[in-house]
Amino acid sequence: MGRTLPPASQLILQQVDEIKPLYEALRRSDQLILDGIFEEIGPHRAAISNAANLLPLEAMLLLALLEQHKKFFHKIDELRGELQRLQGELEILKSKS
Repeated sequence: MGRTLPPASQLILQQVDEIKPLYEALRRSDQLILDGIFEEIGPHRAAISNAANLLPLEAMLLLALLEQHKKFFHKIDELRGELQRLQGELEILKSKS
């Protein structure tokens, strides 16, 4: 008979419980950041449950890194667009003078 794995939501909660001593030793501001990271992982429950070759914590850390990567590159794209807009405005001002 094959092994049965708990649902991904339960795996996440188990991992959170396992790092509770670390969590409680953090400053409140760091705890809030960690809470946000765990919230970002939630939508990836299916991926966690399908990552049988990884430990749940490994999968969670990888997914947290993925979310941070997406935020970073989204911000870079926003800044690139803003820079292009400002360069366009600068060109218009140069052409008027």
